[in-house]
Amino acid sequence: MTLVVRGQHDFKSVATEGSMLFARKAYSDTVWTITGPTVLDSRFKKWKFDFVLDARQTIVSNTVARLAGIRIGMEYRRVHRFGFGFYNFGDGVNVNALNEISPFVTVANLNLSYNSVFYERVMLFNPKWEVSLTGHLGNGTITGTYTLESGRTINLPTVRVRPVELSSTCYYNLTWWCSIGGGIGYRYMRQTPVEVRPIYNAPVAILRVRIKFGKLTKSIWNHDIKHTY
Repeated sequence: MTLVVRGQHDFKSVATEGSMLFARKAYSDTVWTITGPTVLDSRFKKWKFDFVLDARQTIVSNTVARLAGIRIGMEYRRVHRFGFGFYNFGDGVNVNALNEISPFVTVANLNLSYNSVFYERVMLFNPKWEVSLTGHLGNGTITGTYTLESGRTINLPTVRVRPVELSSTCYYNLTWWCSIGGGIGYRYMRQTPVEVRPIYNAPVAILRVRIKFGKLTKSIWNHDIKHTY
């Protein structure tokens, strides 16, 4: 039997190599994008807070319907984002009939609001550009008022809706703490009144502004955070 005795220097070398290996594992990763495997290095964070100002407008419709809200969630390994969306600010939609309620409606003003869970997958990124795909599953209401031929105005019975939306967005990094994005998607909702179904079940144009509050806060004491993405 052979007895191997290591000196103090040998133990330090082994410890140093082990520390270096641990450090590399802690600060590197590989994710898939449309260009193939993409290496994440020390410039990236495994987890990040995600905050987005999110607005959309229907297109391919005779009536414009705008809706705005916010998205709050987390980003994981640079390419996975998930969380909640709150869409409660927008223009009312005016229609001249609402036969599902009454054939005597002369004008109606309807408002859509909903909350959703979302998942966004980043498909391509670099220091300036990013392309992603997003899915929303929501739960909300259509509310409003309608006016009868007699001139009487009545509150619309609340209509429960469950929007499903798929979209693609391209982002441009304006600064190290703010990105702006534009894209296109499609919203589908069941149980909508027939008169507004072509407005709400329609393609939508999307505008998003991503504000990196986590970076802004950390930059107070860590100026190198500006070079991460």
